[in-house]
Amino acid sequence: MINRRSEKEARITKRSLTIFLVALLIFALVNLLELSDLFPSNEAANIHTRGQYVEVHFIDVGQGDSIYIKTPAQDILIDGGDRGSAALDYLLSQNVKDLELVIGTHPHADHIGGLIEVLETIPVREVMDPGVVHTSKTFEDYLVLIDEKDIDFTAARAGMKRTFEDGTVLEILSPDSPSEDDLNNASIVARLTYGKVSFLFTGDAEIPSENAMLDAMSPLRSTILKAGHHGSSTSTVDAFLEAVSPEAVVIMCGADNSYGHPHREVLEKLEDADIKVFRTDIHGTIIVSTDGKSYGISYDKSVEPN
Repeated sequence: MINRRSEKEARITKRSLTIFLVALLIFALVNLLELSDLFPSNEAANIHTRGQYVEVHFIDVGQGDSIYIKTPAQDILIDGGDRGSAALDYLLSQNVKDLELVIGTHPHADHIGGLIEVLETIPVREVMDPGVVHTSKTFEDYLVLIDEKDIDFTAARAGMKRTFEDGTVLEILSPDSPSEDDLNNASIVARLTYGKVSFLFTGDAEIPSENAMLDAMSPLRSTILKAGHHGSSTSTVDAFLEAVSPEAVVIMCGADNSYGHPHREVLEKLEDADIKVFRTDIHGTIIVSTDGKSYGISYDKSVEPN
C-alpha cells in the first residue's frame, strides 16, 4: 500500500529546497552585481573610491615653484619657493598637519628655499631629492634640517614608481644621471596619475632633460603640464609638448620678474596648440581638483586663462 502522505511530504521538502536554492542564487547574483559596480575590474585595489578627490594646488609664491598635492591618503609638497613663509603659510591655511612626502626638485633657492620653514614646522616623513651637491647656504641649511630631524632621504632616479593605497600613482621620469654642473637638468620630473587624469611636474627641466625623456620613451602624456623653468624658452621643446599633449598648462612665475618669464615663444607655441594657459603671476594660486574621471580648475584672481 502506497503511503501518499509520505510522498506529499517528500514533494514539499523537495519544493522547499528548490525555492531555497533559487533564493540563494539570486542573493549571490545581486551581491556580485553590487561588487562589480564598486570594482569594475579585478584591479580593485588600484581604483579610487567613489567621492574621493585629488587636489593639486599650484601655490603663488612669486618667482618660484611650490605645489601642494592632497590625495585621499597622502599630503605631498613639491618645492617651497624662495626662502620665506609663503609655502608654509599656505599649507597651514589648508590645515596640513604633516607631509608624507616632500620633493625638492633641485637645489636652486627659488625651489627649496621655502622648504626650510616647512621642514622646521611640519612633520615630514620623507624627502625626495636629486642628490646633487650645491654650495649655497640655503642648500646647506636644507640638508642640515633633513639630518637633524631624521627624515628619510631618497635620491630620486628615473624609473622609480610609487602606487599609493588611495589609487594615486607617482612616477619619477627624470633625472637619470644628474650632474651638479647642470642643476636645472638635474630636476626631478614627476608624473602623478589618478584614474584617467594625470599631472606632469617638471621643476626647471630644460630641453636636454626633455630630450632624454623622449629618447627613453617615458610615459609623458598628461592632462595637466607644469611648464618647465617658469615658462622659459629653454624648456617645452615642440616634440616634448607633443608627447605630453596636455589639455592645460600651468606656468609658475612672479609678476614682472626680471627674467621675462614666461617667454613669448612659449606662450605663442601654447596658443597655436590651442592649450589653455594658467599663470600664477596673473591668476594667483591655481587649484586643480579631480575625481579621476574629470577635473575642474579654480584660481584666486578673476582673470580668464589665455
